[in-house]
Amino acid sequence: MSAIPTHLEYVAAELEARAAYRDIWNHGYIGDSKPWRYATAADALTKELSDNPGTRTLTAIRANLAHPHGARTPVPSAKAGRAALRALGTLTRDQRSKHTNAAELIHEATSDAVADAFHLADEYHLGPDDIHDLHDMRVSPSGFTDHVEQPVRDLVLLVGNLLALASAYGWAEESVIWRAYDRFEEEYMAAADAT
Repeated sequence: MSAIPTHLEYVAAELEARAAYRDIWNHGYIGDSKPWRYATAADALTKELSDNPGTRTLTAIRANLAHPHGARTPVPSAKAGRAALRALGTLTRDQRSKHTNAAELIHEATSDAVADAFHLADEYHLGPDDIHDLHDMRVSPSGFTDHVEQPVRDLVLLVGNLLALASAYGWAEESVIWRAYDRFEEEYMAAADAT
């Protein structure tokens, strides 16, 4: 497994856990049997990978860049933002059933994804304000300057496309940014208190 687990590793772990549970169901293994231990370990790995903001953001970046309009400048692509959220599993039928309308779902999903992006930006020694400033640079006629490194550029492209998706559903960019910033601050403080 790579140092930063990829979405494919997450999917593989989930499939392995499902296969192990299917064996348990079909053959009646219980207790301390090998399939039971394997299923438990694969389940724990799946949970660990899905709970990591960095993993979620890298998955969203890959899906965003795989979209034909994911790296479009200066106009962000709402469709690429939707593709990124689909890769995270935040637009599933189960998730949709928890919200009264699509606009609320999109607002929550984009805010959460942007908050995760802020965590990854922190690893690049950038703050939420820096990401927002770089997004403003992206949508300007001159675009990115040469000093913006590719991983940061990819992150800013993702954030911009998520904001475009939220705007398509009637949400102001500031609303998404503020909600994401609040969530990022809460998670950041909780992580600091835990260490």
